[in-house]
Amino acid sequence: MDVLQVLILINYCLCLVFVLDMIFVSKKKPDRIIAWMLLMIIPFVGLFIYILIGAGLSHFVKRMIKKLELSSEQYSKHIKDQIKMLKDSDEQKTYPEQYKDLILLNLNNNDSVFSKNNDVKYYLDGKSVVKDLLEDIKNAKSTINMEFYIFANDKVGKTVIKALTEKAKQGVEVRVCYDAIGSIHTSKYNFRKLKKAGGKITVFFPPFLNIKVLNFKANYRNHRKICVIDGKIGYTGGFNLRDDHMGDVKRLSPWRDTSVRIVGGAVHSLQNIFLSDWRFATKDISKPEIYLNEKFFPSIKMQKNVGGVPMQVISSGPTTKNEQIKTCIIKMINSAKKSVKIQTPYFIPDDAFVGALKLALLSGIEVSLMVPKKIDHWYVHYGSISHINDLLKYGLKVYVYDGFIHSKVVLVDDEILTLGSCNIDVRSFSLNFEDNVVIYDAKKALEYSKYFSDDLKMCTQYTEQTRKHTNIFAKIVISFCRLFSYLL
Repeated sequence: MDVLQVLILINYCLCLVFVLDMIFVSKKKPDRIIAWMLLMIIPFVGLFIYILIGAGLSHFVKRMIKKLELSSEQYSKHIKDQIKMLKDSDEQKTYPEQYKDLILLNLNNNDSVFSKNNDVKYYLDGKSVVKDLLEDIKNAKSTINMEFYIFANDKVGKTVIKALTEKAKQGVEVRVCYDAIGSIHTSKYNFRKLKKAGGKITVFFPPFLNIKVLNFKANYRNHRKICVIDGKIGYTGGFNLRDDHMGDVKRLSPWRDTSVRIVGGAVHSLQNIFLSDWRFATKDISKPEIYLNEKFFPSIKMQKNVGGVPMQVISSGPTTKNEQIKTCIIKMINSAKKSVKIQTPYFIPDDAFVGALKLALLSGIEVSLMVPKKIDHWYVHYGSISHINDLLKYGLKVYVYDGFIHSKVVLVDDEILTLGSCNIDVRSFSLNFEDNVVIYDAKKALEYSKYFSDDLKMCTQYTEQTRKHTNIFAKIVISFCRLFSYLL
């Protein structure tokens, strides 16, 4: 055998090892294994791509993330007390009775503390949320904790950095965490003035030797968008700190997004997620008690302007097997009596999610899906169309928004909703670190239902007739993209 033959043999031997690892050790889902096997047919290229982005997180990394999660005996006791209350018939009246099972699921599955004392404000675009965020940053007294999938070095990014720098100069503790892949064009150098002023900056899953193309954890991204100010005000949702999210890029405008500003008990949950991520990203092995105090978790009873909206905050990521956000949404869909309304930029669901939608549709539930007309990733778009086409025959109503809709919202019966950073796709369900809020308030749900109705005015309906008029080339592309959609 010549050298090339030997190298090819070694290549396929390694591929076999990785396939066996996927089956017996990592226990990846069959559709993902098949997709990787097909890619590995290509000598060297497939193997290189798998090593770069396909390999799972090591047990060491998973243990470190779990170890550095912020928790306390008091926090654990609070969770147990809430579970006990939900199971106690005399205490059930303090919780929304019709959603007791969902609340209990999120408590058991994700340690998601239920809080009843929240004020919630919706934002439907990036500019409005950044405007209020900058005002809250200006008024910050003690701490500003911020993590974003994308923190760009553009107009909006520079504006926020300038505001953070001013607060750091005033003695406010400023922490910024951004994802290495989402913010691949961002450098710590962009934060030099903030760092000089006393701000702390870290990167989630930084690349090997600081060489951006050599990031062996590139497939596992911190997709969360969280900002917590003084432990009292929290922001989360779909927006990133980049100009196109402000609607300033014509190719993707109008840009429609959904985010929330929260004041109340749910902010503590957002703070807990941020500080856990921060401890892992900075390798902070100090005792959790350093953070478990009034500075980071001020008493809710002492706060003003706290409303009465009941909520839970859910987080999920590749270090757990329960896919907490997906499980929560499926539970919500299964509880529907009249309608399910979904907004997502990407629609690549797994079999479990598709099964929940089919069950709802076959039970007479009206299911509406809103996706964007303008696209930022063509291969994800065509992968989405493939899944949409499969559900049309079950009665799914599909609306194509004339712009880019980046909202990640599921609204059930106009009574309950979840929103956050999690897209309706397998990446968000199992590969990304995500966060969502569940709002158990009919008034806030109805408020968002009206926004959904307004969005429909910007939509055209995608029907079976539309699908039939798809040309043969597009059909081939759609089928191909579906094949590899589980790797995206």
